[in-house]
Amino acid sequence: MEGDDKAFVVGVFRSGTSLLTLILNQNPKVALMYECDLWNFPRILMGLRFRHNWAERIEFYNQSLSRHQLVSEANPEAMVSLRLPQDLYHAYGARKAAVICGEKSPFFCSRLEELYREYPGAAFIFVWRDPAEVYRSVLKAGETSRFFSRPGMLSRMIFLQEEAIRQLQIIQKQGARVFRVDYAVLVDATERVCREISTFLRVPYDPAMLQLEKADRSAIFKSPHHGFLHRGIIERQKYDRELVPPGILKMLGRFRNRWEGQQAEWVKVPRTPNEPQPSDVELFYHQTLGGFLVGYDSLIRAGFEFIPLVWLRVYRLLKNWVVNPPSGRADEKTSLLTDLKTHWITLSTALGLLGVVAYVHLHVNPHLMFILFYGLPAALVALVVNARWATLFVLIASVISPMIQYDGDSDFRPAFVLVWNFLNRLVLLEVFVLLLSRIRLELSRVSHHVK
Repeated sequence: MEGDDKAFVVGVFRSGTSLLTLILNQNPKVALMYECDLWNFPRILMGLRFRHNWAERIEFYNQSLSRHQLVSEANPEAMVSLRLPQDLYHAYGARKAAVICGEKSPFFCSRLEELYREYPGAAFIFVWRDPAEVYRSVLKAGETSRFFSRPGMLSRMIFLQEEAIRQLQIIQKQGARVFRVDYAVLVDATERVCREISTFLRVPYDPAMLQLEKADRSAIFKSPHHGFLHRGIIERQKYDRELVPPGILKMLGRFRNRWEGQQAEWVKVPRTPNEPQPSDVELFYHQTLGGFLVGYDSLIRAGFEFIPLVWLRVYRLLKNWVVNPPSGRADEKTSLLTDLKTHWITLSTALGLLGVVAYVHLHVNPHLMFILFYGLPAALVALVVNARWATLFVLIASVISPMIQYDGDSDFRPAFVLVWNFLNRLVLLEVFVLLLSRIRLELSRVSHHVK
C-alpha cells in the first residue's frame, strides 16, 4: 500500500461520520479505523510523536488496538511491529485484504493540512450536517455521556466546523482529493451515496454496504448515543421535544448561512440576499473559546504519550473508582433543587454544625488545628446526600478556616499563607469526602442486593 491508498472521514462530532464509516467498512476493499486519534496531538509536540511505545499508549488511551482486534490478551506482542502510523492502518487493512485504509475522527477537522502533508495522495471524505441538527444530537448524547455534557461543546463544534471548511478549501486548492457528503442525503439515498463514494475511492460498489445490521461494530464505543448504530439502523434521530434553546437555534442559523455560503459550489441551496450572518464578536468568541478548548483537549491527549504509563494506570484506576458508581447507575443526576427538597434536614443540620465549628474556632487559639472538625459537616453530607453537595461544604470550610486564622494572628495574614492554607484544606477535605461518597455508593449497592 502506498500514499494514495489512504482515506480519512472527517466531520464535526455527531455529524454522521460514525454511520458513514460503518457503511464504508462493509465494502471488503475498505478498512477505516474508528477514532484512534493518531493525529490528534499538539502541533508543537508532533516531532516527539511515534517514538518508543506509542502503540502501547494508544491502546491504553482508548483501546484502539483491541477494539480493532489487532491485539488481545492472548496476543499482546502484536503491537511490537507497529513503528509508524501507517503500520497501524496497514495492519487493520490487511485483516480483510482491503486496498483502502485510514481512519475517521472528528478531531481531524483541525488536522487536515497536516494529514495532507503526511499523505498527499489520500482521499478526504467530509460529512456535512445542519449545525442545529448536530448540536441537538450533542445535547441528546450529553444526557448519557460525560464527554458530550462538558461545558463549551457548542464552541468546540463551531471551531471545528470553521477549521474543517477552511482547511478543506486549502488542501483542495493544493490538489487534494475531497468528497463531500450531505448527512441528509446519506440517510435518504444511501445507495446513491455509496455508489458515488465507491467511484471516488476507486473501488467497486458492494451491495453489502447497505446491510448495516451485518456490520462489524466491535470498534465502536458501546455508548447509549451509538445505540442506533449497534442496532444496525440507518435513520434520523427522533426527539420528543426541542433540546436546543431558541436563541441558540437562531445563532446556529446564522452560522449555517455562513458555512453554506462558504461551500456554495457544493451545497447549492437557494440563497437569499442579506442572509443573517454571525457577528464579528460572535465569531471571534466561539473561535477563540473553541480553539482554546480543543487545544486543551489535545494537551490532555499528549499527557497520555509522555507521562509514565504506571502513573497513568494508577490515575485511571482512581478516577474510575471515584467516578463510576458500583451499582452501574448514574449517580448525582438529580438537580440541586431536588436534592435540597429531599435532604433539607441533613443539609440544614450540616450547615448548623459548620456554624458551630466556625464559632468555636473564632473564640479559641487560632494556632489550633480544626480541620478534623470542619470535615464533620462535609462527611455527614457525603454519607447521606452526595459528593456534589459535600464539595460545596468543603469549599466553604476551606475559606472560613484560613479567614479566622487571618483575623486572629498577623502571622497568617500574608497572601501566600492564606492561599496555601486554603488549597491544602481544599485538597485534603475533598479527598476525604470523595472517599466517604464512594463508601455511600458501596453501602447503597449492598443494601439494594440485600433487599
